[in-house]
Amino acid sequence: MACEPEIASIRLPVLLWARTVFQLQRRSAGRRESGAFLLGRQRGPAAQVTTFVCYDDLDPKAYQNGAIAFHAPGYAKLWELCRRKELQVLADVHTHPGSSVYQSSIDQKNPMVPVAGHTALILPHFGRTAWWSLKGIGVYEYLGNFRWSTGAAESDRINLTLW
Repeated sequence: MACEPEIASIRLPVLLWARTVFQLQRRSAGRRESGAFLLGRQRGPAAQVTTFVCYDDLDPKAYQNGAIAFHAPGYAKLWELCRRKELQVLADVHTHPGSSVYQSSIDQKNPMVPVAGHTALILPHFGRTAWWSLKGIGVYEYLGNFRWSTGAAESDRINLTLW
C-alpha cells in the first residue's frame, strides 16, 4: 500500500452505493450510528469500489453503545478479507443521527484508517438520505496527524458511476 500512488478519485457504482445506504439505514434502525468500509482496487491515481462490508459484520460489538466503537478483532478480519480477495480499503462511511454531516471531534480524533489520503463519508439522519446522489453527504480526506480536509460531496474525491 505504501508504494502505491495517491488516490485522486474514487469511482463508486450507484447501485453499489444504493445497497450500502440501504444496509446502513437498516442497521441504524433509526436510533444508532452504523458504518461500512468501501473496498476495491486502485489503478494509478483512480480507484474503483467493488464491494462493501459493514462494521458489525466484522465486529459484532461495533454498535453496542449506540455510537460506533470498532475493535481490534474487527480490523484483523478486515485485513484478512482484503488480503484474501486482493482488495484495499478505499473509504469508510458512517451515519450521524441528525442533519449534520460535519465530523465530530470523535470522528476527527479516531480515523477508521489513519493513513494520509484515506477518505471518510458521513451520511445524515442515520442513513435516510438519497441513494442516487452524494448531495448532502460529508466527504473528508485524512491529511495525517489528526487533520482532515473539510469537504462536501460536491468534491471530485468520490464519483458515482453507472458501473
